[in-house]
Amino acid sequence: MRWVLLLVLLFGCDTYEKEQNISLDYSHPTRYSDREVAVRHNIKVEPNVADTDLDSNMTARITVPIDVQMTVDYKSYTTTYPDIYYEHGSSNPFRITTNSPDSITISISTSINANYPIEETETIDNETIIVDNVTYTDNATWSDNFTKNVAPTQTQKSKWQEFWDNLSISDNWSYISVGNIDNVTHFCDNSSTVSRIITQVQSDNISNWNASCNQMNWITGGCGSGLSIELSVKQSATNDCQCKRTNDNITTTIRPAIQNSNWGGVGVTCGASSQSLEVILKR
Repeated sequence: MRWVLLLVLLFGCDTYEKEQNISLDYSHPTRYSDREVAVRHNIKVEPNVADTDLDSNMTARITVPIDVQMTVDYKSYTTTYPDIYYEHGSSNPFRITTNSPDSITISISTSINANYPIEETETIDNETIIVDNVTYTDNATWSDNFTKNVAPTQTQKSKWQEFWDNLSISDNWSYISVGNIDNVTHFCDNSSTVSRIITQVQSDNISNWNASCNQMNWITGGCGSGLSIELSVKQSATNDCQCKRTNDNITTTIRPAIQNSNWGGVGVTCGASSQSLEVILKR
Protein backbone atom coordinates (compact mmCIF):
# COMPACT_ATOMS: atom_id res chain seq x y z
CA MET A 1 0.00 0.00 0.00
CA ARG A 2 1.20 3.53 -0.72
CA TRP A 3 -0.18 7.03 -0.57
CA VAL A 4 -1.01 9.55 -3.26
CA LEU A 5 -1.06 13.13 -1.97
CA LEU A 6 -3.20 15.72 -3.72
CA LEU A 7 -2.49 19.37 -2.95
CA VAL A 8 -5.68 21.25 -3.74
CA LEU A 9 -5.16 24.95 -4.53
CA LEU A 10 -8.33 27.04 -4.55
CA PHE A 11 -8.80 29.85 -7.07
CA GLY A 12 -11.55 32.43 -7.55
CA CYS A 13 -13.10 32.15 -4.09
CA ASP A 14 -16.06 34.43 -3.93
CA THR A 15 -18.88 34.30 -1.42
CA TYR A 16 -21.44 34.81 -4.21
CA GLU A 17 -20.02 32.37 -6.72
CA LYS A 18 -21.60 28.93 -7.11
CA GLU A 19 -18.44 27.27 -8.46
CA GLN A 20 -14.70 27.45 -7.95
CA ASN A 21 -11.70 26.28 -9.95
CA ILE A 22 -9.28 24.00 -8.10
CA SER A 23 -5.86 22.79 -9.20
CA LEU A 24 -4.94 19.26 -8.19
CA ASP A 25 -1.15 18.92 -7.83
CA TYR A 26 -0.06 15.33 -7.40
CA SER A 27 3.07 13.88 -5.79
CA HIS A 28 4.10 10.50 -7.14
CA PRO A 29 6.06 8.17 -4.79
CA THR A 30 8.13 5.18 -5.89
CA ARG A 31 6.31 2.27 -7.52
CA TYR A 32 5.84 -1.15 -5.98
CA SER A 33 7.86 -2.77 -8.77
CA ASP A 34 10.21 -1.50 -11.44
CA ARG A 35 8.54 -3.93 -13.82
CA GLU A 36 5.38 -1.86 -14.08
CA VAL A 37 5.36 1.88 -14.78
CA ALA A 38 2.08 3.74 -15.03
CA VAL A 39 1.77 5.96 -18.10
CA ARG A 40 -1.77 7.25 -17.57
CA HIS A 41 -3.24 8.59 -14.34
CA ASN A 42 -6.97 9.21 -14.05
CA ILE A 43 -8.97 10.99 -11.36
CA LYS A 44 -12.70 11.12 -10.89
CA VAL A 45 -14.31 13.58 -8.54
CA GLU A 46 -17.59 12.15 -7.32
CA PRO A 47 -20.50 12.50 -7.36
CA ASN A 48 -20.32 13.10 -11.13
CA VAL A 49 -18.16 16.24 -10.86
CA ALA A 50 -15.22 15.42 -13.13
CA ASP A 51 -13.45 12.59 -14.92
CA THR A 52 -10.03 13.53 -16.35
CA ASP A 53 -6.48 12.32 -16.90
CA LEU A 54 -3.55 14.11 -15.33
CA ASP A 55 -1.30 15.96 -17.78
CA SER A 56 2.44 15.46 -18.30
CA ASN A 57 3.10 17.59 -15.22
CA MET A 58 0.90 15.25 -13.16
CA THR A 59 -1.72 17.96 -12.62
CA ALA A 60 -5.27 18.73 -13.60
CA ARG A 61 -7.57 21.69 -13.04
CA ILE A 62 -11.28 21.13 -12.69
CA THR A 63 -14.35 23.03 -11.54
CA VAL A 64 -16.16 21.80 -8.45
CA PRO A 65 -19.29 22.96 -6.62
CA ILE A 66 -19.26 24.63 -3.23
CA ASP A 67 -20.69 22.94 -0.14
CA VAL A 68 -20.97 19.51 -1.76
CA GLN A 69 -19.41 16.44 -0.20
CA MET A 70 -16.97 14.90 -2.70
CA THR A 71 -14.34 12.16 -3.04
CA VAL A 72 -11.42 11.75 -5.44
CA ASP A 73 -11.04 8.32 -7.05
CA TYR A 74 -7.62 7.52 -8.55
CA LYS A 75 -6.58 4.87 -11.09
CA SER A 76 -3.36 4.36 -13.04
CA TYR A 77 -2.77 2.43 -16.27
CA THR A 78 0.30 0.90 -17.95
CA THR A 79 1.22 0.23 -21.55
CA THR A 80 1.26 -3.52 -20.87
CA TYR A 81 -2.46 -3.69 -20.10
CA PRO A 82 -3.90 -0.28 -21.04
CA ASP A 83 -7.48 -1.40 -20.37
CA ILE A 84 -6.84 -2.86 -16.90
CA TYR A 85 -6.13 -0.34 -14.16
CA TYR A 86 -2.91 -1.01 -12.24
CA GLU A 87 -3.34 0.93 -9.00
CA HIS A 88 -6.48 2.40 -7.47
CA GLY A 89 -7.72 4.18 -4.39
CA SER A 90 -10.23 6.72 -3.09
CA SER A 91 -9.93 9.67 -0.74
CA ASN A 92 -12.04 10.28 2.31
CA PRO A 93 -15.02 12.59 1.69
CA PHE A 94 -14.23 16.32 1.71
CA ARG A 95 -16.08 19.57 1.12
CA ILE A 96 -15.01 22.95 -0.36
CA THR A 97 -16.63 26.05 1.15
CA THR A 98 -16.22 29.78 0.70
CA ASN A 99 -14.31 29.73 4.00
CA SER A 100 -11.87 27.00 2.93
CA PRO A 101 -8.15 27.84 3.18
CA ASP A 102 -6.22 28.57 0.01
CA SER A 103 -4.93 25.00 -0.10
CA ILE A 104 -5.83 21.65 1.41
CA THR A 105 -4.12 18.24 1.24
CA ILE A 106 -6.04 15.10 0.36
CA SER A 107 -4.45 11.67 0.95
CA ILE A 108 -5.42 8.60 -1.07
CA SER A 109 -4.38 5.13 0.05
CA THR A 110 -3.74 3.05 -3.09
CA SER A 111 -3.20 -0.62 -3.79
CA ILE A 112 -2.48 -2.78 -6.83
CA ASN A 113 -5.52 -4.12 -8.65
CA ALA A 114 -5.86 -7.82 -7.83
CA ASN A 115 -7.11 -8.38 -11.37
CA TYR A 116 -3.89 -6.98 -12.90
CA PRO A 117 -1.54 -9.78 -14.01
CA ILE A 118 1.97 -9.34 -12.63
CA GLU A 119 4.93 -10.67 -14.57
CA GLU A 120 7.21 -13.17 -12.89
CA THR A 121 10.56 -14.67 -13.75
CA GLU A 122 11.09 -18.32 -12.93
CA THR A 123 14.24 -20.43 -12.99
CA ILE A 124 13.49 -23.93 -14.17
CA ASP A 125 15.82 -26.79 -13.27
CA ASN A 126 15.84 -30.02 -15.25
CA GLU A 127 14.17 -32.69 -13.15
CA THR A 128 13.34 -36.35 -13.76
CA ILE A 129 10.13 -37.64 -12.18
CA ILE A 130 9.70 -41.41 -11.81
CA VAL A 131 6.11 -42.64 -11.73
CA ASP A 132 5.22 -45.92 -10.05
CA ASN A 133 2.58 -48.09 -11.68
CA VAL A 134 -0.70 -47.52 -9.83
CA THR A 135 -4.17 -48.69 -10.78
CA TYR A 136 -7.03 -46.24 -10.22
CA THR A 137 -10.66 -47.31 -10.18
CA ASP A 138 -12.56 -44.12 -11.02
CA ASN A 139 -12.01 -40.57 -12.19
CA ALA A 140 -13.59 -37.13 -12.51
CA THR A 141 -12.56 -34.87 -15.38
CA TRP A 142 -12.92 -31.18 -16.16
CA SER A 143 -11.85 -29.81 -19.55
CA ASP A 144 -12.60 -26.71 -21.60
CA ASN A 145 -11.45 -24.86 -24.70
CA PHE A 146 -9.95 -21.37 -24.44
CA THR A 147 -9.18 -18.79 -27.12
CA LYS A 148 -6.19 -16.43 -27.16
CA ASN A 149 -7.10 -12.90 -25.98
CA VAL A 150 -10.74 -13.89 -25.31
CA ALA A 151 -12.13 -13.80 -21.75
CA PRO A 152 -13.92 -16.91 -20.43
CA THR A 153 -17.69 -16.94 -20.75
CA GLN A 154 -20.06 -17.15 -17.81
CA THR A 155 -20.79 -20.74 -18.85
CA GLN A 156 -17.10 -21.60 -18.59
CA LYS A 157 -16.85 -19.95 -15.16
CA SER A 158 -19.89 -21.91 -13.92
CA LYS A 159 -18.57 -25.18 -15.35
CA TRP A 160 -15.27 -24.70 -13.47
CA GLN A 161 -17.05 -23.96 -10.20
CA GLU A 162 -19.51 -26.83 -10.54
CA PHE A 163 -16.70 -29.31 -11.19
CA TRP A 164 -15.11 -28.56 -7.82
CA ASP A 165 -18.44 -28.26 -5.97
CA ASN A 166 -19.44 -31.77 -7.06
CA LEU A 167 -16.32 -33.39 -5.59
CA SER A 168 -16.36 -34.94 -2.14
CA ILE A 169 -13.33 -35.46 0.09
CA SER A 170 -15.00 -38.58 1.47
CA ASP A 171 -14.59 -40.20 -1.96
CA ASN A 172 -10.87 -40.51 -1.18
CA TRP A 173 -9.40 -38.93 -4.29
CA SER A 174 -5.70 -39.82 -4.38
CA TYR A 175 -4.45 -38.47 -7.74
CA ILE A 176 -4.73 -35.21 -9.66
CA SER A 177 -3.25 -34.21 -13.01
CA VAL A 178 -3.39 -30.90 -14.91
CA GLY A 179 -2.31 -29.56 -18.26
CA ASN A 180 -3.17 -29.34 -21.91
CA ILE A 181 -5.78 -31.89 -22.93
CA ASP A 182 -3.31 -33.36 -25.46
CA ASN A 183 -0.47 -33.45 -22.95
CA VAL A 184 -1.42 -33.61 -19.27
CA THR A 185 1.75 -32.10 -17.89
CA HIS A 186 1.78 -32.63 -14.11
CA PHE A 187 0.35 -35.01 -11.56
CA CYS A 188 0.26 -35.42 -7.77
CA ASP A 189 -0.40 -38.84 -6.23
CA ASN A 190 -0.22 -37.82 -2.57
CA SER A 191 -3.76 -38.38 -1.28
CA SER A 192 -3.52 -35.86 1.58
CA THR A 193 -2.25 -33.13 -0.78
CA VAL A 194 -4.97 -33.94 -3.32
CA SER A 195 -7.61 -33.68 -0.58
CA ARG A 196 -6.22 -30.33 0.55
CA ILE A 197 -6.26 -28.97 -3.03
CA ILE A 198 -9.94 -29.90 -3.32
CA THR A 199 -10.70 -28.35 0.08
CA GLN A 200 -8.90 -25.09 -0.78
CA VAL A 201 -10.73 -24.64 -4.07
CA GLN A 202 -14.15 -25.67 -2.71
CA SER A 203 -13.93 -23.22 0.18
CA ASP A 204 -13.41 -20.33 -2.28
CA ASN A 205 -10.35 -19.45 -0.24
CA ILE A 206 -8.73 -16.82 -2.47
CA SER A 207 -5.71 -16.48 -0.19
CA ASN A 208 -2.50 -17.99 -1.52
CA TRP A 209 -1.87 -21.64 -0.54
CA ASN A 210 0.71 -24.10 -1.83
CA ALA A 211 2.09 -27.57 -1.20
CA SER A 212 4.91 -29.55 -2.76
CA CYS A 213 4.15 -32.80 -4.59
CA ASN A 214 6.35 -34.68 -7.07
CA GLN A 215 8.95 -31.89 -7.11
CA MET A 216 6.38 -29.26 -8.12
CA ASN A 217 4.49 -26.59 -6.16
CA TRP A 218 0.71 -26.99 -6.37
CA ILE A 219 -0.89 -23.61 -5.74
CA THR A 220 -4.44 -22.37 -5.23
CA GLY A 221 -5.59 -18.79 -4.91
CA GLY A 222 -7.76 -16.06 -6.33
CA CYS A 223 -7.03 -13.65 -9.12
CA GLY A 224 -9.36 -10.74 -9.81
CA SER A 225 -12.77 -9.73 -8.52
CA GLY A 226 -15.57 -12.18 -7.84
CA LEU A 227 -15.10 -15.93 -7.98
CA SER A 228 -11.78 -16.53 -9.67
CA ILE A 229 -10.17 -19.52 -8.00
CA GLU A 230 -7.07 -20.68 -9.82
CA LEU A 231 -4.98 -23.82 -9.74
CA SER A 232 -1.31 -23.52 -10.69
CA VAL A 233 1.65 -25.87 -10.86
CA LYS A 234 5.10 -24.26 -10.76
CA GLN A 235 8.58 -25.56 -10.13
CA SER A 236 10.32 -22.61 -8.49
CA ALA A 237 7.54 -20.29 -7.26
CA THR A 238 4.82 -20.55 -4.63
CA ASN A 239 2.63 -17.52 -5.39
CA ASP A 240 -0.60 -17.26 -7.36
CA CYS A 241 -2.02 -14.62 -9.71
CA GLN A 242 1.17 -14.05 -11.68
CA CYS A 243 1.97 -14.33 -15.37
CA LYS A 244 4.54 -16.50 -17.12
CA ARG A 245 5.28 -15.25 -20.62
CA THR A 246 8.29 -17.42 -21.44
CA ASN A 247 7.25 -20.83 -22.70
CA ASP A 248 8.94 -23.49 -20.56
CA ASN A 249 6.22 -26.16 -21.03
CA ILE A 250 6.41 -26.69 -17.26
CA THR A 251 4.42 -23.96 -15.53
CA THR A 252 0.67 -24.60 -15.78
CA THR A 253 -2.06 -22.25 -14.60
CA ILE A 254 -5.82 -22.69 -14.90
CA ARG A 255 -7.98 -19.68 -13.93
CA PRO A 256 -11.24 -19.89 -15.97
CA ALA A 257 -13.14 -17.60 -13.59
CA ILE A 258 -10.95 -14.53 -14.10
CA GLN A 259 -12.65 -11.38 -15.41
CA ASN A 260 -10.27 -10.91 -18.36
CA SER A 261 -8.55 -12.96 -21.07
CA ASN A 262 -5.70 -14.25 -18.86
CA TRP A 263 -7.31 -17.66 -18.32
CA GLY A 264 -3.95 -19.40 -17.92
CA GLY A 265 -2.29 -22.07 -20.04
CA VAL A 266 0.66 -24.42 -20.20
CA GLY A 267 4.10 -22.77 -20.35
CA VAL A 268 2.76 -19.29 -21.14
CA THR A 269 0.06 -18.38 -18.60
CA CYS A 270 -1.06 -14.91 -19.78
CA GLY A 271 -1.84 -14.18 -23.41
CA ALA A 272 -1.41 -17.91 -24.14
CA SER A 273 -2.20 -19.47 -27.50
CA SER A 274 -5.65 -21.04 -27.89
CA GLN A 275 -5.73 -24.44 -26.22
CA SER A 276 -7.80 -26.98 -24.33
CA LEU A 277 -7.03 -27.40 -20.63
CA GLU A 278 -7.84 -30.39 -18.43
CA VAL A 279 -7.96 -31.45 -14.77
CA ILE A 280 -8.30 -35.16 -13.91
CA LEU A 281 -8.93 -36.63 -10.46
CA LYS A 282 -8.61 -40.35 -9.73
CA ARG A 283 -9.04 -42.68 -6.78
